[in-house]
Amino acid sequence: MTLANAFPPQRRQAQLKLGQVAATLALSSLAFGAAAQDAPADGVYKDRIDWGLLMDMSGPTSASQGIWVNGFQDYMRKVNEAGGIHGRKINVLAEDNRYNAATDKIAFEKLTGQTPVIAISGMGTSASQVGLAQTIRNGKVPIVGTYTPTKALSEPVSPMVYNGFCSYKAMAQTGIGYVAEINKLKAPKVMTVAIESTGGKEYHEFVSEVAAKLGGSAVSVTMKVTAADVTPQVLEIIAAKPDIVTIYGVSNTAILTMKAMAQYGLKIPTFGISYLGSPQVFGAMGPQAGANYSFVSCFTPGGSDQTPGNKELSAFADKVNHGVMKEDINYVAGWVVAQMAAESLAKIGPAPTRAKLVEYMGKGFTVDSKGLAAPFSYTKDNNTGPAVLKMFGYDYATSKFKPYGEYSDYSKYTK
Repeated sequence: MTLANAFPPQRRQAQLKLGQVAATLALSSLAFGAAAQDAPADGVYKDRIDWGLLMDMSGPTSASQGIWVNGFQDYMRKVNEAGGIHGRKINVLAEDNRYNAATDKIAFEKLTGQTPVIAISGMGTSASQVGLAQTIRNGKVPIVGTYTPTKALSEPVSPMVYNGFCSYKAMAQTGIGYVAEINKLKAPKVMTVAIESTGGKEYHEFVSEVAAKLGGSAVSVTMKVTAADVTPQVLEIIAAKPDIVTIYGVSNTAILTMKAMAQYGLKIPTFGISYLGSPQVFGAMGPQAGANYSFVSCFTPGGSDQTPGNKELSAFADKVNHGVMKEDINYVAGWVVAQMAAESLAKIGPAPTRAKLVEYMGKGFTVDSKGLAAPFSYTKDNNTGPAVLKMFGYDYATSKFKPYGEYSDYSKYTK
């Protein structure tokens, strides 16, 4: 007779029932433990973490912002293919604001209420940043890696906001400083050509400050973001007789301005802001107009050097059939912000929450993109983001970007 059969049937049945109850309790405990790792209100689930994007993907600035979204999504796809963050995949919820502040407000409320996310990146419309600035600062959802750095959102420094693109001030300092130096201009007259936006106004303010420090002056001319003819603006450039022209806007802003300047025979050294660094911009200008155009950037186009970060980005972009996009500064910028986001999530451990993410970032951290940008840091007192920039031109013979020196050559302009 076995030990199990040594007891009466009634006692054996009671023992079986007790065992079943114990097993059920054990499973319930495990389920409760797993559920405790979820934080749906923060966009965190057992198998995924929801991360939001607010960008223009079909409106007038989609030619650059849409490329940025692809860069962000591709980096997260790479992370997910490698197993995600502590076993969770990153689920990117991208909302299309169509460059409309009212649409952006609705999308923001959706990502903070209806389909909560742990954080939001992008915020590419300056008017939206101004309108939502106080709500963001007083809220619980951090903005990690803005696409445009307005004063309303970034000043004073807040643990809820981290700029992820080249700053307007650094663009003005680097671009004007470099062009003035190589052309030996001691008191440069600068002309800002900008679309009508908060960002355009703020950029020109920095241009004016830089020009004044060099003993020069600055004036501006504006145009609609949807402008199809810039003849009036070019006539203003002719009247102002500037030594340097700088362009703030979308791809078409730069293309139309440079082509019109070429038609009038103007050969004024001109540089665009970082967003205007794409092969399509130079291709549309053509070699005649593009010969006098360069752009200033804190990011290096994919495929333009052999740094580890550039090789990694280029290989993955080619793999997912985004090889053309990799040469666009906006794609690189999206990729680097996604890297920043993924590394921050990894640092806060296997049970992430918004509060933990905000606490970690608020203490300060450094981003090393392995050569795609000069390493940059965030501190309690400075959330500016990438701070060292350099100039790029375009070689029409090889259809490749050409950097003018190294990042280290330009740090003197932003000190």
